[in-house]
Amino acid sequence: MTLFQTAPDGPDFRLLIRPDCSRSPSGVKAIVLLFGSVAVLIGGFMLTLGAWPVLPFLGLEAAVLAVVFFMLQRRPTFYDLVEAQGDDISLSQRSRHGERSGALNRYWAQVRLIAGQHWYPSRLLVGAHGKFMEIGTALTEEDRIRTAGQLRRLL
Repeated sequence: MTLFQTAPDGPDFRLLIRPDCSRSPSGVKAIVLLFGSVAVLIGGFMLTLGAWPVLPFLGLEAAVLAVVFFMLQRRPTFYDLVEAQGDDISLSQRSRHGERSGALNRYWAQVRLIAGQHWYPSRLLVGAHGKFMEIGTALTEEDRIRTAGQLRRLL
């Protein structure tokens, strides 16, 4: 999800890029409980048939599914933020690797869109003087291209 806000009377803007997350925490809990109860029912049925060796694998499958859903639930806390006020640009990023931030001068700022090799997606870089920060990893290829064009125009 990209949120682009520009000031109506000047060149200032704010760009917030966040990954989409369609489920609320309560929805994720409901889905995990539903899959868990189905696993318990299947496990009980297999136990009555005498196929008890299925139970550890069924439990492992349910645990992996729960861990994946809860890991995906952390994604809405990740973001890329680019703010421009006057001649200053501030970059902030929060990802699974931690938090990073930086500042640069608007007149030296560059936006680079590096094409990916083969089927890899492109990379959107913002920076100056050889120090760049990649933003927009949560964007689709089309959104990344459009965002690069908007940033070039505003910088």
